[in-house]
Amino acid sequence: MEPQFRRPRFVRRLGLLAGVLALCTYAWQAPGQHSSGDAFAAAEVAQLRSSCRDASAVAMQGGNRRQNRRNHPKKCHPKFQEARFKKWTLDTPAFVQRLFFCPEATLEDWSHTLKLNFPEGEDDVVTEEEVMEYFTTDEYKPEAIIVGHQMPHEEVKHTYVHFSCNAHAKKARKEKDGGAIGKASEVKLVYTDEKKWIRLRDGVSLAGGFWGQRARWMKAYGTEAYKGFRGHEEAVPTGVRNHWYYPED
Repeated sequence: MEPQFRRPRFVRRLGLLAGVLALCTYAWQAPGQHSSGDAFAAAEVAQLRSSCRDASAVAMQGGNRRQNRRNHPKKCHPKFQEARFKKWTLDTPAFVQRLFFCPEATLEDWSHTLKLNFPEGEDDVVTEEEVMEYFTTDEYKPEAIIVGHQMPHEEVKHTYVHFSCNAHAKKARKEKDGGAIGKASEVKLVYTDEKKWIRLRDGVSLAGGFWGQRARWMKAYGTEAYKGFRGHEEAVPTGVRNHWYYPED
C-alpha cells in the first residue's frame, strides 16, 4: 500500500543520514560491544517515524515555507512601509518629469542659419567672400558667415551662413542646395539650431558644458534663463516674443 502523501525530500535525506550515522557508530564500537540487532536501530526508528508522517493527512511536509516567509519577506511587507513612503516622497517618476519637458523648436520653422557640408577633401577650400557671393541675391543676403569651423570629434570642417529671418534661410536652402562654391564641387545645406549659432558667433565652444543637454528656457550658454522663465520675474504676456530665441535678453 503506497502512502497517502509523498515524503518530503529533507525527510528522506534525514532517514538516510540516520542510517549512515548508525552504521558509523556500529563500525567504531569495539568487538563484542554491540549486538546484531542494534546495527541499524536508529535507521529503523527514523524509517518508522517517516512512514507514520507520510500516512498522516495533516502533516506539514516541512518548514521551508516558514523559513522563506521569515527570511525573504515580500516587498509590500508592513516593515518596509516607512521606507516605501520615504522613497515615494523623494523620488519623481519619469512620467512626471516628462510633463515638464518642452522640446526645442522645429529647425525648419525657426532657424535663421544654414550649415554647409562639403565633399571629402573640399571642406576647407572656400573663402568667406566666395560664400557671401554665392548666397547673395536680389531677395536675400547673409548677415554673417563663419568659415572652417571644426568640432573636436569631427574630421571635417563646416561653414555657417546666418540670415536675418527664417524666410530667407528657407529660400536660400531651396535654391542653393547642391551647387558649387569656388573650388568646392558641391555643397549640402542643412538647418542649424539658433543656440549653436549664437555660441559660434560669440566664440563659445559647442563641445562640453556643465549643464549637458540644455532646456528650451535656457539661454545659448551660461546658466541664465530667458525673460519670463526666471523665478523672480513675472511671466511674459502672450504675444510679446515672436521667436523662440530672439530677442536675446
